[in-house]
Amino acid sequence: MARRVAQHRIFDLAATLLLIAVVTTLRSSLLPHSDEAIANVATPLGQWLQFTEDRIPILSVIIWALSLVIAGLNVGRYGIRLSLYPAYTLMAIPVFGVVAAAIMCSNDYLLTTVAVTIMLLATKYIMRCIMRSGSYGDLSLSMLYFGLLPLIYAPTAIFYVALPIITLVARSSWRDWVVTLSSLALPIAAVCYWSWCAGEEFLKPAQEVYTAFLTQSEFHFFSIINPATIILLGILIVMILCSISLIFSDKYSLKVKSRVVMRFNTLMFALLIGLFFAPSASATLFALLAVPTAILVPLMFVRMGVGFTETLYRLMLLAAAANTLLMCW
Repeated sequence: MARRVAQHRIFDLAATLLLIAVVTTLRSSLLPHSDEAIANVATPLGQWLQFTEDRIPILSVIIWALSLVIAGLNVGRYGIRLSLYPAYTLMAIPVFGVVAAAIMCSNDYLLTTVAVTIMLLATKYIMRCIMRSGSYGDLSLSMLYFGLLPLIYAPTAIFYVALPIITLVARSSWRDWVVTLSSLALPIAAVCYWSWCAGEEFLKPAQEVYTAFLTQSEFHFFSIINPATIILLGILIVMILCSISLIFSDKYSLKVKSRVVMRFNTLMFALLIGLFFAPSASATLFALLAVPTAILVPLMFVRMGVGFTETLYRLMLLAAAANTLLMCW
């Protein structure tokens, strides 16, 4: 009986994610908000994705919708497979969909798809390293993905400076710090070497990443604000604050390794929030922010009262639906 209830719950959450993906993608592609249509600043690899999307615009939209569903299901599965939470929960699935697509959705669909996929894979391997393997291979692979992201999405260039600090705070090991630093630098070093082999200056890609980070994108976060957006953001902030308070105030809320994962994702969440103030920020940031948010928020659902959490969940979905409707006008 319990297994049947769990299967129905999985189906309901997956159906909710699918509905969010379809509705938000149709809305953003047919009736885009002005700031959603702002193209991301060109980066060494990102410009090739934008060039490809110009050739296959409809297929890019379909790829984004499918990737949103797949990424949401995977981020929910990671918590179960790695025993991240003290109880069974898949609430990461709808939370990911709401944050990634129901607040604002960038029209650079192909670039956003690749960026969120890389972010998800990087987070997967760092969590697997902490929770299961303890392997420097997993840590290195995670940082390789994080190091690749600035070559695609300009604001994440700050990762080269911030991630060694975050890793040191989360794991407190100088050996981990050395692995993190060297793995982060490898993608940009490889692209610089490729550029040099093609006859360009060796540091040209690194200079392009730096210039892209400082380039003004004309994106304005507060341009999307309407009553439904304020309610939705307020609900999400309450969820996140509740989860973070459980991490730091209740020593019995998580296992030791799970607490390290949550500490890492809390710092990553704070870093991505700060990137909204970067000159090159764009709506793609919402998709990246969905990953640490979807990992943090489920803790609230398993450690706090059902009445409170279910009320917040329903209000979140209602606010997301209202925000989607209001953005059509």
